[in-house]
Amino acid sequence: MAKSTGASTSPNYNAFAADLFTLVVDNSVDRNVVFSPASIQTCLTVAYLGAEGETAEEMRNALKLGEGDKNAVIKKYAELVKSSFKSTNAQGGPLLKIANRVFANHNLKISGTFQKLAKEYFDTTAKLLNFENAAESVAAINGWVEEQTNNKIQNLLQEDSVNSDTSAILVNAIYFKAKWTRQFSESSTRKSTFYTLNNGHVHVDLMYQDDYFRYADLPELDATALEMQYENSDLSMLIILPREVNGLQNLESKLSGFNISQIAERLEGEHVDVFLPRFRIEFDIDLKEPLKKMGITSMFSSNANLAGLFVSSVPQKISEVKHKAFLDVNEAGSEAAAATYLKIVPMSLNLNQKVFRVDHPFFFAIRDKTSVYFSGHVVQP
Repeated sequence: MAKSTGASTSPNYNAFAADLFTLVVDNSVDRNVVFSPASIQTCLTVAYLGAEGETAEEMRNALKLGEGDKNAVIKKYAELVKSSFKSTNAQGGPLLKIANRVFANHNLKISGTFQKLAKEYFDTTAKLLNFENAAESVAAINGWVEEQTNNKIQNLLQEDSVNSDTSAILVNAIYFKAKWTRQFSESSTRKSTFYTLNNGHVHVDLMYQDDYFRYADLPELDATALEMQYENSDLSMLIILPREVNGLQNLESKLSGFNISQIAERLEGEHVDVFLPRFRIEFDIDLKEPLKKMGITSMFSSNANLAGLFVSSVPQKISEVKHKAFLDVNEAGSEAAAATYLKIVPMSLNLNQKVFRVDHPFFFAIRDKTSVYFSGHVVQP
């Protein structure tokens, strides 16, 4: 995943996913990880609509939105989001939906321009809440997230997440459910050993199938890769498996210099014996520090400029960016969900056949040719 620094001149949305992934996994070496770059990027881009000055410049650079007129840059990104989600919701295909909402303090007035553009670009609406009633407000926000993610993301916010000083909470939710084009047979699933980091091991349900898949040896990463397609869509899961049992951290450090799309282009059809564990991940993270390391600093400080968000209010800043995600992979396919919120406050076999045996920690990404919807790693199914 190509790492990039400095000001962006043209959009490179996947570079944001790559930069963020590197920072997230650095602090989660021994945890299963799943998060949605698409969810986080969209939530931050909605906030960028209301940002001005240095705050807006930092966000544009980190989000890899490219140079140009602010509205044109946002519109271009929004069109990509709309086309990606529209095309994947074809009949018989995966369900992939994204939803955004602004929950604002009923004592504040949201800018009419912000509301108009948020609706036009991201189909985002605003709901006014009395944040003095924390329990009721949190229940309303969590209920909306649960509805958007088929109840997979629950309790995104805790009751102490809001109070009378909270100005607004921007929420993005993404939900994904799909069947494999080539499904595994449950009768082929067997108990097997999965080797964990630091010479441990656990017994897992290891799925198996023998078919044609896109596969590649990646000697420069000391790894192999396999792509598993989802039915009736351009979406797939890319799995990159280090050759060494304890090779995940080394692999992920090398991935920071690679573009996922370039890796995918090297895959070729092969007859492969695939062994893949069932796995289920729930993961949550505070993104404030990773985003600061990516250059988004002023929006968290007293220098934040979110003047385009509210009408005639005291200056506001973002106090929290939280993300919670879920992924379930089994014989039939995958189910995933994620939610992000920003809180704004005042200031053996045929020898010629390839074997892809996923029996130790690995990296994965759910993607199409333009976007990474979910990525992460599994250290213990």
